[in-house]
Amino acid sequence: MRLAAEAPRDATGLPTIRLRRLVKHYGARAALRGIDLDVAGAQILGVAGPDGAGKTTLLRSLVGLLEVEADEALVLGHDLRRDVTPLKEVLGYVPQVFSLYPDLTVLENLKVVARLHALDDATAQRRALPVLERTGLAPFTGRQAGKLSGGMKQKLAVTCALLPEPRILVLDEPTAGVDVVARDEIWAILTERKRDVLIVISTSYLEEVAACDRVVYLDEGRVVTVGAPAELCAAVPLELYRAWGDDPRAIARAVRALDYVEGARATGRFARIEVRRERSPGPERVLHDLRAMRADGVRLAEQTALDVESMLLSLSRDDARRHGGSP
Repeated sequence: MRLAAEAPRDATGLPTIRLRRLVKHYGARAALRGIDLDVAGAQILGVAGPDGAGKTTLLRSLVGLLEVEADEALVLGHDLRRDVTPLKEVLGYVPQVFSLYPDLTVLENLKVVARLHALDDATAQRRALPVLERTGLAPFTGRQAGKLSGGMKQKLAVTCALLPEPRILVLDEPTAGVDVVARDEIWAILTERKRDVLIVISTSYLEEVAACDRVVYLDEGRVVTVGAPAELCAAVPLELYRAWGDDPRAIARAVRALDYVEGARATGRFARIEVRRERSPGPERVLHDLRAMRADGVRLAEQTALDVESMLLSLSRDDARRHGGSP
């Protein structure tokens, strides 16, 4: 599945990111296998896909950290195949691994970043203070970065990345392993900044994929599809049902006997049931069959809107089928 609508243009008439046949090899292994991508305008662009899909490699390529091959590879008009020093001056980057100075305090790390971008103290303070206050870091500016919690480290990394007011902010799974409160605070900042900045973020969290304006789904170093989450969900040829009962696992096992069921599994107190549209006898018949499974523990059955979880699983299965792998 691929949505091929023409990407919007920025004020210069060019996409903010334009990639044609971008390839990256690590020795004999191809991590990226011909990426085509157009992105323009302030938004949150999510990069999703299974482990090993090439998400981190793509993000590191976009910020100029890797040597790449491509027919065309432009970010903010800078060619990724040439000197990218000017590009790095207008980028903010938060890698997966905390990369600030652990022995320096929060304030000292901010001062280092300010000096790297030739910002005077007044400008740096004016830009950093609102973010420090928003994230709850303001009382901890004297604490060593290495002694911060995981969530506070990531909030500091985001604050430092925003300090030079970048035109593009690239974040590689910035909320992985952090607490729910820290995740919400980081996303609140990103949601505010997306009005002025292109934010590219890789994530494995379903709710974060759903919160993105557009999503790039990668698998085995290829772009499988690009689009808004709602568009991608609508394009997936599945119907989604839920069957409630005391033993959702038993329900899921029983439901798989229906020949039109694509997949079923227990989730909380209900079983999620996916039906391929081309094999579906229709919602009325499916619900009748599910409600008739009283002996298998079904107490309630309902159809529900297709969600991001089913969309991503469907993309993964379909791509595996196209390339001869196991779903």
